[in-house]
Amino acid sequence: MPPFRWEDIDHSLVSLRLTNLAEEMHSQIEADERHIQFENRGNLNGNAVPSQVLKMKEDRADESARRTYEIYCDVWDKQGYVKSASFVRAVFARGIVPVLRARKGAIAGEFSMFAKRTSFPPVLRDGMMKGFQLNMQRMEDRWRRRLEIEAKECEHAEKIARLSPQIAQGRHAMAMDTFPEIQTEPNRQFPAGEISQPVHPLPTTPHTKKPGRSPRLSQDFVVRSGTLWREAIFDSPNKVSLDQLRQIASELDAAGHSPPSSYLEGKYARDLKEFNSRNSNSKIGPLKTWSQLVSHGDKDHLQGMRRLLCRCAEKVDEDHPPSGIDSGQKTSS
Repeated sequence: MPPFRWEDIDHSLVSLRLTNLAEEMHSQIEADERHIQFENRGNLNGNAVPSQVLKMKEDRADESARRTYEIYCDVWDKQGYVKSASFVRAVFARGIVPVLRARKGAIAGEFSMFAKRTSFPPVLRDGMMKGFQLNMQRMEDRWRRRLEIEAKECEHAEKIARLSPQIAQGRHAMAMDTFPEIQTEPNRQFPAGEISQPVHPLPTTPHTKKPGRSPRLSQDFVVRSGTLWREAIFDSPNKVSLDQLRQIASELDAAGHSPPSSYLEGKYARDLKEFNSRNSNSKIGPLKTWSQLVSHGDKDHLQGMRRLLCRCAEKVDEDHPPSGIDSGQKTSS
């Protein structure tokens, strides 16, 4: 694999797609803000709308970072290249971090203008801004951790690819050492009248087990979603909150596990496909990502997501039971 260079990316194509993304996100933020104001039209708590708008913009910043990363990966793939550790780290440093910090500055400026225009209490303003700054820093740290994990996985894949020819060569040499007669014994000539014995091939172990049906969900999805659900119920055993579901959705989208209709079970998958078909040309639009599914807030869709995540967590527990628990025992979520 040739060494990665940032200049090799088709930045003109990336720029065009990022411009479309910025316009789309701007429209979505405006629509979300109008929706929040409409939902709180009778709310006497003056802090409700600003706090909800601030949280909504945090979520949209996270979505912008995710979709920016997807654009870079898609353009790189269309150019015929394969993701490498250097590519992932470069996109984080020169693509994701600037997006997150630009959004953080823009949101802070918009909130300051709102506070000045509405005479928002300075104490509340400073407290909300401090919390916002901490949340954005945590978001950047999560992205750094997530992409560093992916970069290290790429490094292992690259190492295996480099060593594969050597491993194959070593196995061939080992086979020659174990069965030297295969390569060293010449063709034996039998004297006239001598009866030659037939040469039987080495015995092979028959395949007695028939291959079963391939699992519907990939192992990576089961492990990732099950682990995220276990972490969520560990933090709040009574019920996984909507914010926790939103974070899980963001993680699944970043890992490329979309659309949700391909993962949900039974009637939940059918209901979502029917919903997407009905709204394919509507203002709501189809729910193609987990983040969109959570943001839409339909109770049946959320119930299907919770059920799926719970089942994946049970599967993870069965395959990797916690220490001190017998593998035959069941753990309830």
